[in-house]
Amino acid sequence: MRHVKILAGLLVASLFFITQAQGQDFVYTPKNPAFGGSYVNYQWMLNSANAQNKLTDQSQSGYSRDYSYDPFENFERDLQRRFFSELSSQVMNTYFGEEMGRDGLEDGSYEFGNYRIDVSSGQQGVNIRIQDFQKGSETTITLPYY
Repeated sequence: MRHVKILAGLLVASLFFITQAQGQDFVYTPKNPAFGGSYVNYQWMLNSANAQNKLTDQSQSGYSRDYSYDPFENFERDLQRRFFSELSSQVMNTYFGEEMGRDGLEDGSYEFGNYRIDVSSGQQGVNIRIQDFQKGSETTITLPYY
């Protein structure tokens, strides 16, 4: 019974010492720099994401990566770029530039690599139709008369 009185006395004494609980506001700070976090976390987050990435590129799996360079394919792409660049320069000079009104791009069909270009004069202007046989696409450009 004496122990009960001591425990009751300690309980009453502890109630006198209890004060109001103090707390602080909870402030959320994002970690990801894309959502307002510190830019210092960027490298850590990128490394963490790459470490967890289990997807692999099937074309580059293993040790047999294909670093081949085909000069003929590159040459063909350069020729196509050059051809279309020359064609656009000729069209711009003939219809909009200093050579306006002179004989320029003649009506007819031109074939180059995987492309066929048809030039025809219509009622609204000059029609240029470009067909890509490899992709199966077709583009038509109409240059109005001025």
